[in-house]
Amino acid sequence: MNQESIIKIQMMEQETNQLNEQLQFLEQNTQEMDELINSLEEIKKDGVKEVMVNLGKRIFLPVDIKDKKFFVDVGKGNFVKKSAEEIKKTVEQERDKLKYNKNIIIRKLNDLQEEMEKMINEIQKEQK
Repeated sequence: MNQESIIKIQMMEQETNQLNEQLQFLEQNTQEMDELINSLEEIKKDGVKEVMVNLGKRIFLPVDIKDKKFFVDVGKGNFVKKSAEEIKKTVEQERDKLKYNKNIIIRKLNDLQEEMEKMINEIQKEQK
C-alpha cells in the first residue's frame, strides 16, 4: 500500500470533517433565519398585539406590542429603528449568502468524496 496515498486520504478525511462541521453551522444559522423571517411575518399581521419573547434557556415572556418598529443593534451599542419588512429583507439577504456558502461546501464535499473513492479504488487495484 502506498503510504503517501494513505496520508493523503487521511488529510482528505480531516478536511471532510471540517467541512461537515461548517455545513452543520450554516444549516443551523439558516434555520434560525427562517424562523426569524416567520416571526417577523407573524408580527406584521394586523391584529397581533402580543408576542412571546425568548429570554434564553427556553424561558419566554409575553410582551404587548406598542410599536411594530424594531431596534437593531448595528454595533458598538448603537441601535437603529427599522420596520419588520426592512429587517426581513436584510435577514433574507444574509440567509441567501448562507445558502450560497452551503452549496459551495456541498460541492467541495462531493469533490473530496469522488477523489477519495478514486484513490481507494487505485489502492485496491494495486493490491490485486
